Amino acid sequence: MRRSLLLLLPLLALALIAAGCGTDDPASPPSTSSESTLDDAGSFDLAETTPLLSEDEEEDFDASVRSYEIVVENLTPNTGDGGAQVFSPPVIATHDRSVRLFRVGHRASEALAGLAEDAINGPVIDLLSSAPGTHEVVAGDGVIPPGASARYEIRGTRRMHRLSMAFMLVNTNDGFSGLSGARLPRHGERSFLVRAYDAGSEANTELQSDIPGPCCGSPGEGTPTSGRILPHRGILGVGDLDPAKWGWDGPVARVTVRVLEPMWEITLTNLTPDTGDGGAQVFSPPVIATHRGRSAIFRPGHRASEALAGLAEDALNGPLVESLQSRRGVFQVVEGDDVVPPGASASYRVEGNRRATRLSMAFMLVNTNDGFSGVSGLRLPRSGRKTWHLSAYDAGSEANTELRSDIPGPCCGSPGAGTPTHERIHAHPGIRGVGDLDPAKWGWDGPVAELSIVRVR
Repeated sequence: MRRSLLLLLPLLALALIAAGCGTDDPASPPSTSSESTLDDAGSFDLAETTPLLSEDEEEDFDASVRSYEIVVENLTPNTGDGGAQVFSPPVIATHDRSVRLFRVGHRASEALAGLAEDAINGPVIDLLSSAPGTHEVVAGDGVIPPGASARYEIRGTRRMHRLSMAFMLVNTNDGFSGLSGARLPRHGERSFLVRAYDAGSEANTELQSDIPGPCCGSPGEGTPTSGRILPHRGILGVGDLDPAKWGWDGPVARVTVRVLEPMWEITLTNLTPDTGDGGAQVFSPPVIATHRGRSAIFRPGHRASEALAGLAEDALNGPLVESLQSRRGVFQVVEGDDVVPPGASASYRVEGNRRATRLSMAFMLVNTNDGFSGVSGLRLPRSGRKTWHLSAYDAGSEANTELRSDIPGPCCGSPGAGTPTHERIHAHPGIRGVGDLDPAKWGWDGPVAELSIVRVR
């Protein structure tokens, strides 16, 4: 995230940028989306105290689906040519306590035996997916060599709070590793050192003719047995495999599980007309924050903070970014990296948590004196997509002269100028033609932006 304190100098050349900039079609919300028009964002000024969510609100949000990052690290030694043990793509599931993928001392299911002998994932995926107590199943798309790691994402719930996974040690007859019914962390992260197991479904001949991995290249072979799942004894050198090359000591993998914060994708669409040369209104790169409580950036009817006035007059983001980052109730601050021309869209991703469930945003209408738009204290959707139409505001910090000598955008190219005023934030009257600007070219009617928010994690 950039923290620039410099004036947004590229606005001087926005006429060229807007003319050559491609536009993205706005995302089409599904029929289940809801839509609102925000003429009053109902927020507080930066100087005011941010109220916290009530305990009921916190509990309500905490009951939603949680996402987890799963990192699997292969701890076996890299002795070259696929040794010691390459891991097959893992199968991972979240579920309740009724689901058990495997138990030491019990016989392996036919599905698990197929994975342990020949890295066949399909039957295990089907077995887990069909279990009533399973929430989600994720399958890896590549092997994990010795010394390497792989990352996966999976979702669970407060009730579906157990984790299971399995993967083959491919330079063995029927060796596998994983977890069965491990408890997911409620917060932060948790690591597991996992050992290797023998599925007991195939004799450990250690012959090249019986093993599918890089050591041997013989899938679908082997001598069936009817043993039980036990800790694996390792490569013993009873067949073709040299323990120094294909063997291991101790745990074979580290599995780290980390709770991921909720994430939303925000799409901002500029609804002002494209009248050419950067008109009607180019949006400056927005400043976006997730936070607790109802306030972050502005409140209509109140005076703009100095930081907000800098954004509204000259697209100066730095002071607002710094102010937000210093606030106790703010969780994350994201700054856009480019302007949004008329008719174009831009998307951003933000994270929150069980308390930081509100969104605030501000951006300048750069062909105005101190016009801006955004939201302050908007509640993020718990699920799905919601869409709002946003009105323009006058920061009340600079006189609306509509003179080229006072405006930084493509219409004018004069940042850092203007006549200070001390009014309150109010609805913007639009371009009225009182100075150098033609309302037909630089003006707008109705909402200036569409804001679409979808929860993606």
